[in-house]
Amino acid sequence: MAQAQDDERAAAILSRRAAGLLALDEALAELADANCTMTIAAVIAERLRLQAQTVLTALEADSDEPISVMCRAAGFSLNGFSALLRMRRRSNIGTKGASDAMAFFSGISRAVAERMLQQIAPRKPERRTFKTFRR
Repeated sequence: MAQAQDDERAAAILSRRAAGLLALDEALAELADANCTMTIAAVIAERLRLQAQTVLTALEADSDEPISVMCRAAGFSLNGFSALLRMRRRSNIGTKGASDAMAFFSGISRAVAERMLQQIAPRKPERRTFKTFRR
């Protein structure tokens, strides 16, 4: 029953986002406040063209660095990332203080995070369509 409620909350948040009523960072914060981990993983994975399981692994890792890199590369602000950190800390995930994680997040640019991401997470291949030509 709890999973169904979480799914409904996540769907409502994403629906408001799709309707233009929530900015991306606000949606991330609301999803984090609702502990919608699977949906957060899916949202980040879609933005970065990663497998959702890869993002979920980073969300559940002891170190904050992988998810910090992913969130920065995905273009989230410090406010959105801070909400995600609060969610992780409520679940007792993370080995350092949140201020250390936020300092790391703030200290890397999006371009640097994208380069770091290439080393830590394989990207999904882009879908390409090929046209056949007739003679």
